[in-house]
Amino acid sequence: MDDSRAELEQGDALVQACARGDRRAFHQLYVNEAPRMLALARRFTGDASLAEDALQDTFVQVWKNAGRFRSQRGSARTWLFGLLRYRLINQHHRSRREAFEPLPGDQWPDPGPSPEQCSLENDQRRAIIDCLQTLQMDRRRPILMAFYQGFTYEQIADTLAVPLGTIKSRVRSGLKGLQECLRL
Repeated sequence: MDDSRAELEQGDALVQACARGDRRAFHQLYVNEAPRMLALARRFTGDASLAEDALQDTFVQVWKNAGRFRSQRGSARTWLFGLLRYRLINQHHRSRREAFEPLPGDQWPDPGPSPEQCSLENDQRRAIIDCLQTLQMDRRRPILMAFYQGFTYEQIADTLAVPLGTIKSRVRSGLKGLQECLRL
């Protein structure tokens, strides 16, 4: 009998011993077969970590299901590699499902503000308009020109024919009045 045939028969005996709960036989089976199995798993996955995970899962299954091994159907090595093959295929399918990324057109567009946000914005806008109405015209006009029409202080001063310093103080005073009104 040649060495490879002896190895196969030893593998069969070790799996049968595992089925009876023999931990030493399980360890010896691992020592004998794991290097070949890991090499195959690495070639299949291209990732050492995934290969080791598949190998570990396979040997957990071997320990749990060693009683299902039938030497009439093939050698223990064939059975072990078959278990590993199924693990690798399942792992590959799982990783493909997890790797699914939506296409750029699959994403939902921004829905914009919610009705609650619109309502709050309308309430805030209404409060600001009401407070602006309470300001004197010489304070209200520079604020409207600066913050609603986009004028610079210099442009406001030129348009209203008022010194720049006066415009700055009116805007500051008007903003202070708005702040007080909005706190109430």
